[in-house]
Amino acid sequence: MRVPLGWLKEYVQVEANAEEIATRLTMGGLEVEGIEDAETIRTNALKLGASGAAATAAAGLAPVLDVYITPNRGDCLSILGVAREVAALYDMPLNLPQIPVSEADSKAGGQTSVTIENPELCPRYAAKLVRGLKVQESPVAFQAKLLACGQRAINNVVDVTNYVMLELGQPLHAFDLDTLTEGRIVVRTAKEGETLKTLDEQERVLTPETLIIADAEKPVAIAGVMGGFDTEVGERTVNLLLESAHFAPLSVRRASRNLALRTEASYRFERFVDPNGVPRAAERACQLLAQMGQPQAVAGIVETYPKPIVPRILSFRVTRCADLLGMEINTEIATDSLRRLGFDVNAGSGVDILSATVPTFRSDIVIEEDLIEEVGRIYGYENIPETLPVGGTTQGGDSPDGRFLSDVRQILASAGLSEVVAHSLTAPFAFDTAEDVARRISVRNSLSPEISTLRRSLLPGLLEVARHNAARGQHALSLFEVGRVWQNESTTEAVEPAEYVAIGGLISGNPAETGWQHDTTPVSADFYLIRGIVERLASGLGLGGLTFEPLGDQGASLPQFHPGRTALLRIHGEIVGVVGEVHPAITAKFDLREKPYAFEVSMNALQAAIPAEGKPFQTLSKHQAAGRDLAPRLAEAVAYSEVEAAVHSANVPHLEAFRLTDVYRGAPLPENTKSLTLSFVFRSPDKTLLETEVAEAMAQLRAALETQCGATFAL
Repeated sequence: MRVPLGWLKEYVQVEANAEEIATRLTMGGLEVEGIEDAETIRTNALKLGASGAAATAAAGLAPVLDVYITPNRGDCLSILGVAREVAALYDMPLNLPQIPVSEADSKAGGQTSVTIENPELCPRYAAKLVRGLKVQESPVAFQAKLLACGQRAINNVVDVTNYVMLELGQPLHAFDLDTLTEGRIVVRTAKEGETLKTLDEQERVLTPETLIIADAEKPVAIAGVMGGFDTEVGERTVNLLLESAHFAPLSVRRASRNLALRTEASYRFERFVDPNGVPRAAERACQLLAQMGQPQAVAGIVETYPKPIVPRILSFRVTRCADLLGMEINTEIATDSLRRLGFDVNAGSGVDILSATVPTFRSDIVIEEDLIEEVGRIYGYENIPETLPVGGTTQGGDSPDGRFLSDVRQILASAGLSEVVAHSLTAPFAFDTAEDVARRISVRNSLSPEISTLRRSLLPGLLEVARHNAARGQHALSLFEVGRVWQNESTTEAVEPAEYVAIGGLISGNPAETGWQHDTTPVSADFYLIRGIVERLASGLGLGGLTFEPLGDQGASLPQFHPGRTALLRIHGEIVGVVGEVHPAITAKFDLREKPYAFEVSMNALQAAIPAEGKPFQTLSKHQAAGRDLAPRLAEAVAYSEVEAAVHSANVPHLEAFRLTDVYRGAPLPENTKSLTLSFVFRSPDKTLLETEVAEAMAQLRAALETQCGATFAL
């Protein structure tokens, strides 16, 4: 909110300079982010198309305070609202503009009428008529105030409505009365299929939940957002209907968001506009037009107020106030602080209890603690004495999810991966299937196409990081990310998308350094390396039952992965993720020289698979290990996952680890046959194993491989 100091001082005669006022406002809860000098104001006014005289007049109101208004303080989105704060902070009188009040006339002499069909969305609506008007340029001094606030001067009617909005915080809208069918107003929700061409000359499709202003036949404005093009005030306008109303904030916010239309009016209505200021704002606009030499308004104000909003009354304990603020507060201090802000304060139902009537422009004051905050900021937070905290302390702790993800990060970092953080909003992925496209979760009012959808996977973000690094000569990458993804299981908006935390990783290039003291043979990341990282993650988390299964028929649902070099991750039969080579078409699309390999798993699925007793603790054995090899001959069609499953199912005692060390194909093996070399490590925690015990274990393994995988052995 831009507040020209010259305009502010019309309402509160404070002698302090801009810097002092800025400091006091900031300490009082309204942060002043900057102060503009006269030259800046003049330059900005000229950019808005102002004449030299108007720009110079605007500069004369300098300096201008740039005040940040929090969403709960809609009452401060006006010069008068900020002036009220200054007056309270400096304990000075507030000089309100003297505005005449007309008698309510339900039809203003039969010339118009107002009907509200949805009083929940529009509790109050008032209209004033002005006849014989001449649309022309506003006086220079009038334009200056608008320009100093960053508003473009247009004509006397539009300028007056903007002036009142800036001064009182009440948005107004002016209709050309002669363009309204039957000259009357109906406040209702839109009908199915209705459209409206708004002032920006865009044809807007209205939905039945959108509150509109209509005449006897058609929509003429979107309530609280923007007026219609066909009823706009122009050079030929002679008769005017001025609208001043109170609209439900949620209704305006919904319409503004659905139509991707943000205006100064909607910005204020979304934050609550004082319902009891509605007629005063309409009268103020007519008063200003008359001061410019325009005709007096038609006698009477057409007003409908079917849902009166009454002031809220709260009890206030002075002792409670002192306890929460941590300083001495008595009844006199509390009463004075609240009355400065416009609260009506009286004695309450008990000793040391006050009753405060909250003005209707302060919708943010709903509980006793809100009143205490008001006392604290007006009396001055700087009066709170410095004291050390007292009382016992408790040791905090992370949540189960936080501890789990901390373990995940530590394991992946120990595997040589560096954590990255990509944006959760992404561009639509070019390699999505038709079903994926239908299930994209788009963001309304996105700032650019690059951040227009919620990510459905971590892979696009990891690939973008890889491309960024590759463009700068960094091809050897080991990355991981932990972040939220959204999966839309339906193409209808009625079904909420599933949100969960995913864990993803990507490697490419040579992960090891080369040099004269290292093997200089080029080595690149491959499937087995990324698989090993996933196995290390599962092992570090204490997960058992991890298997890798070829994609098979599910390859079509994962077009981002190479169909022949990718596996599904299962834990105890349940799919928890995917690991494999990124599809060559995507590698080329991202201009990656090295083949990237990636994995993505669900944190929820991993966490659910951890045994209830957690990862078992095992002491290191002091006894010698025994190593043995087996070389089963298998049909080419037998997957290694079947071999792993057979080994695990044998449940061999003292088997500490096993791994695949070699694969052989060719003579003298028959066609479509392969030979695997499996290395096993046996160790007992309490003794050195006998040869007979190891031989018995190896026999069990041979039998399991023969039975479950059809393996044969040379010996």
